[in-house]
Amino acid sequence: MLRAVAFDYRDTLAEFRWDEALWGRGVEALVVAAGGDPGAAGRVGEGLRRRFARADDDPAELDYPAAVAGALREAGIDAASAAVRRGIEAEYRCWAPARHVHPDTPALLDGVRALGLRSAVAANTFDPPGLFRADLAEQGIGGRADALVLSCEVGVRKPDPRFFAAVADALGVAPGETAFVGDSMRDDVHGAAAAGMQTCLATWYRQDPTSRGRGVTTATEPLHVVQILEGIVESGRAGKI
Repeated sequence: MLRAVAFDYRDTLAEFRWDEALWGRGVEALVVAAGGDPGAAGRVGEGLRRRFARADDDPAELDYPAAVAGALREAGIDAASAAVRRGIEAEYRCWAPARHVHPDTPALLDGVRALGLRSAVAANTFDPPGLFRADLAEQGIGGRADALVLSCEVGVRKPDPRFFAAVADALGVAPGETAFVGDSMRDDVHGAAAAGMQTCLATWYRQDPTSRGRGVTTATEPLHVVQILEGIVESGRAGKI
């Protein structure tokens, strides 16, 4: 029986639009807040980009404070942990214009709750958890979700099975009683299915090119997910969506 639903955040509940100008402003804000010369922003940015590069099969989440501290040191800025934290917070705030919550996200989460299901936001992110939680509250998501599972706290990223185990644990249900909704075939569909969860591919922001011809249950808009879940709940069917 379906008892809970977990949602990816980026390109599912909200859209994140990469912007090189925001990246530049964010790195400069980070350097200044950490006590460095803004002229060092270019070197710090290069150091961060190197640390972002990761093998696709590496499940460990990036330790962002350590990455920032290392990039600052390479640029000749010896920042204490408190200064690193201030820098990360300043950078995070610069990215606010890039985050856009889907207008139907509140109704989606309310619809899930109306079906008697628990819900979670389950995201790959190295952003500071406190700032991420504050954003969710401001966006009208935090108060509507029963749980929040972040890779920066779990220590591993989707599609690692340990991430999905943490999702089920946070929701207080078995994996087979959980549906996972997200935009990535690799991270959200295959990963969740391998963990024993039901799955639904979200395509309203993007169409994963690897999904074609796979017979994957797909939702073309947020409220379509509610319709799919309603059918499962009403039928009492416990198999795949």
